[in-house]
This record gives sequence, structure tokens and C-alpha cells, in this order.
Amino acid sequence: MASMVKLVAMANWAKRLPAAERARGEAAQAPGGARALRGLLAGLLGLGVALAPGALRAELAAEPVPKVEKLPKRYGDSWLYVLDVNFPALLDAKGVLLDLAAKNRNYKANFGASQFASLAESRTRSEFYVAETFYSRGVRGERSDFITIYDKASAAPVAEIELPKAKRGLVVTQKGSFRLTGDDKLGLIFNFTPAASVTVVDMVKREVLGEVPIPGCSLVYPTGRRGFSTLCGNGTLASFVLDAKGAVQRREVSEAFNDIDGDALFMKTGDAAGLTHFPTFTGNVRPVNLRGEVAQVGEAWSLVSAEERAAGWRPGGWQVISGDARARIYVLMHEGGKEGSHKSGGSEVWVFDARKQSRVRRIVLDSWGISVEATRGRRPYLAVTNADLAIDVYDARSGAHLRTIGGGLAGTPLTLYATRGRN
Repeated sequence: MASMVKLVAMANWAKRLPAAERARGEAAQAPGGARALRGLLAGLLGLGVALAPGALRAELAAEPVPKVEKLPKRYGDSWLYVLDVNFPALLDAKGVLLDLAAKNRNYKANFGASQFASLAESRTRSEFYVAETFYSRGVRGERSDFITIYDKASAAPVAEIELPKAKRGLVVTQKGSFRLTGDDKLGLIFNFTPAASVTVVDMVKREVLGEVPIPGCSLVYPTGRRGFSTLCGNGTLASFVLDAKGAVQRREVSEAFNDIDGDALFMKTGDAAGLTHFPTFTGNVRPVNLRGEVAQVGEAWSLVSAEERAAGWRPGGWQVISGDARARIYVLMHEGGKEGSHKSGGSEVWVFDARKQSRVRRIVLDSWGISVEATRGRRPYLAVTNADLAIDVYDARSGAHLRTIGGGLAGTPLTLYATRGRN
């Protein structure tokens, strides 16, 4: 405080300095020096006053620690879950909740999501769920698999459901690894040991009900009120109807339709117009009706014209397709495609009317895209994970780039989930 007193005294001394001496001092300064000297003295005076004992009496009230802000129990229809698998450090993976409509303060919450986690959101309960894996010694030791239950209002864990040990499929993160049934009551976890199966969980009573073997098949696509379908290595789609206790009541297998050697389906899907759309590696799309008890496979149609096909336009990326409530599907596309380029991402997002099976827009991306997801509201937004691993936000109707959400948001934000919103 003694130094502050000296600063105040220096400022008062400058005020009392005779005019002639002040003039000589100002003349000795470089052009503009007088204004700079006066500014410096005024700043020193202000600093001294601000830190004087009397000024320190006005104190801010202490903020309580910890302090947790509350979120709405039903998230907005412009909100997005971003699952960060964090390839450089899988133990430190997480999920992030964003509001794509917000021009600032769009980061709403984060939550843990360890070891190739997958996510599901309840439609009827104020909860979301993360299926994740832990080891007792971090990277080794006894393995434990859980569904962690999060309260939406706090984005905090409130309960856990322990899963059968060492069965949950630790595969690259994608939506089909963990889904809820159409009635929102059962959770479906894809297992790979390497025997393939699905663990069925009662999400209301929070208990494991049983296990359904799915030999030669992969991932889960909810079907009807209480069932699921799964893609099989022989090109078919197997459907299972479950009872309230998770036991299989009925099993149906489609005719082979997935040309795995010639034009394989992506295992990512976009839901629109009441159908689930599977794009193919060479630029077609296969609609499947999953609303009934068993899957009904529709006729394939092309995403590209003959000229575009000749130029090598193809889908590509991590999460290559999405759908919205306006019967639109969004497909990440790249030119010059070839065998193996299905993981390459794309420079454009093509928008299709799923009912008319026709393209309505081409969105040229500001930056190369890796994953896409459309929100479900009346004003849909399109989120694109770009090559810098930031999130570009577009107006899904016009294609205009609105903003980029980055700044170390996540390490590898590859799997995107639109919230179910308020509807």
C-alpha cells in the first residue's frame, strides 16, 4: 500500500508543478508526448484511487462452491450431443452438450463417456444414458461395463446399471452400439466377444433382463414398439420381437439385399419420412421400414446422376448421413471416389427429399466434413464435424454457414446425436 501512496503523491506533485516547468517538460517529449504524459499521470492517479484503502471496502459477495447451473428437463430442439471418443486418451473421453442456435454460450454441459462409449436419450423420462467401460487399474485390471444414467437437469450421473462382464462391444463409436426400443422402455447393448449378441435392459426398473444371440450380425436398429433389427454378414437383416421381459417372441430374416462385395451398405442411417435410410458405398440409398414388428426392405434409389457417378461422386465419412423431421436426408459427399474412399469424408452435403427421392440442395462446405447431423426442430440446423475437429453449424434450409464451435471443444468429436427436443 505504501507504493500506492507514492503514486498518488506523484500525481498530486504533477498538478502543482509550475506552468513554465511543465511546458519545458512537455517540450522535451516527442510529438504527442504531452498527451501521453498526461494520460500516464491520470492512469496512475486512477490506479492509486482504485487501490486506496477506502476503495477496498466494496467487496463482492462470495460465490458458493460448488455451484451447478440447472438445465431444462427437456432439451431444446436445436441442442446436440457430441460424443468425443478421444482417440489419443480413451480413458479421458467425454460427451458435450451444445446449443447450435446460440451465437455464444452454446456450450451447455459435459459428462464422462469412457472407453468407446455410446449414448441414448429417453423420450419419456428426463434422462440420458451412456454405455461405457472401466478397468480397475485404468488401462488394465478387472473390467466393468455400465450404463450410467444421467439426469438432464443437472447433466450429472444419478445411477448405474452394471452389465454382464467383458461383453459390451468395444468398437469404434457409432449409434447402433446402444439404442432404446420404440416404447422407450428397453435398452439394447451390442456385444462382441467375438460372439455377437444384444444385452436387453429394463431402463425403468434399471436391471438387466437377458441376452439375445445374433450370430454373424452387427449393431442394433430399433424396430416397432419392442424389438430390433440387425445387419448380418450374409447380406440379410434379422428382426427380433421382444416381450416386456426381454425374451424373444418372434424372429424374422429378410432376403439378402446388402451387396457386400459390390455395393455395401454403410451401417450408419438417417431417419426421415417414416423410413430408415442406409446409404451405399457407390452412391445409392436403401430405405427400410422399421415401424412394424419386423423390417421391410424397400427398393434402392440413386443419390447421384449418371454424370455425377462417372465423376466419382460418393458418400463418405464417419457419420455419413442424417435425417430431419421435414422428410429430408443429408448425405456427406466427395468427388473422385474409389474403393476405400468411403471413410474419406466430403466437401459437400447433399440434401434429398426422402418422399420424392430427389435432391433439393447441394451445400458446399466451408471446410472438409467428417460427420453430419441434422437437428429435429422446425428450424433445423446441420452440424458438421470438420477436418480441424471443430463443429461447423449451417442453416439446414438455406445451407448458409452460421458459425464454427471450436476452441478445444473435444479431441475427436465424431459421433453426433440430435436431441429429441421438446416435441
